[in-house]
Amino acid sequence: MKTYDVAVLGGGLAGLSILYHLQTAGKLAGKQVLLVDPERKSGHDRTWSFWERGEGPFEEIVYKHWNQVTLHNTNDHCTCDLAPYTYKLIRSTEFYAYANGVVDGINGLTRLPGLATDVKTDGKEVTFRVAGKAYRSGVAYSSLPHPLDHREVKQPYLDQHFRGWYVETEEDVFDPERATLMDFRTPQLGETRFFYVLPFTARRAVVEIAIFSNDHLRTEQYDDLLTTYIREHWTGGGYRIEQTEAGNIPMTTYPFPQRQGNLIYIGLGGGAARPSTGYTFYGLQRQLAAMAARFPQIGLEPVWPNRHLLYDATLLRILEKNSLPGDQVFVNLFRKNPADRVLAFLNGESSLWQELALMSTVPTVTFAATFTGEVLR
Repeated sequence: MKTYDVAVLGGGLAGLSILYHLQTAGKLAGKQVLLVDPERKSGHDRTWSFWERGEGPFEEIVYKHWNQVTLHNTNDHCTCDLAPYTYKLIRSTEFYAYANGVVDGINGLTRLPGLATDVKTDGKEVTFRVAGKAYRSGVAYSSLPHPLDHREVKQPYLDQHFRGWYVETEEDVFDPERATLMDFRTPQLGETRFFYVLPFTARRAVVEIAIFSNDHLRTEQYDDLLTTYIREHWTGGGYRIEQTEAGNIPMTTYPFPQRQGNLIYIGLGGGAARPSTGYTFYGLQRQLAAMAARFPQIGLEPVWPNRHLLYDATLLRILEKNSLPGDQVFVNLFRKNPADRVLAFLNGESSLWQELALMSTVPTVTFAATFTGEVLR
């Protein structure tokens, strides 16, 4: 049985990121490292957006950033200056190239094409199989999926399913200095549905629809919604679809397994997505950088503070039961609060004072009753 010091099971965002942070922290010198994934990721399959103060570790591959965002619902809208935060977008094409370049510099690295199965740990070693062959490692980081059935989850649960187009229009229609963070001007149908528009130039942008619900649509239904939205709110002229992307993010406070001895779960299967928004990139990088800094000590590094998970459970339960319309909740948060207060909260880095100030701007009776219910659960 081939033995490694470190194994990473899954070579997407989370797997490449933990290797990136371990390598840049100088923790892999003299180590035998195994990366298991069916393919070497390289193409466009995702776009990650996040807000951040100052420059981060991936600043040189940020494709576009914005200092202003707008939010719309049927009755209201607001434009927010984000300072001291900046809203940033990274495309998977640049991320994979950059992270793979750093990972390729690991002297003891072996890439193994395939899918890890039968992953087990006895507290001393992690064992797994790839294409029938057995391997073991002193520590393993797994980003393999952790499937959930929302009907069996006691915690609030909503899928965030999305589909987006990279479009190029025939005329100038976008403001490249201002992103549309949430636009709810579409029939909600008892769900939370919104578009976001991230413009690169006056004619190029990514336009995406996100739906918080456990009922998914067919591809042509997402496309019909995108077509109608662009025609009604951006341009009646022609445009070309350059690329498409689609996916699903589980939004839940379900306690995903995070560690079994020396087997560490990372990524969506380790609860890296912010339950109330689905944002993953920033919190994941913060978590993995902290874990890499402590290596070879292996400690549990939660992505989100416990009290924030309680806030998220409250908001998710409200949206799940449709106690309040999501379009009013999100737009009012930004309209009634300084943007930096909201963004600090959504990043999981707000102070208790900021959180209390934020809570004072939401419908008190509904939020208080739901919060109490989640505490009692």
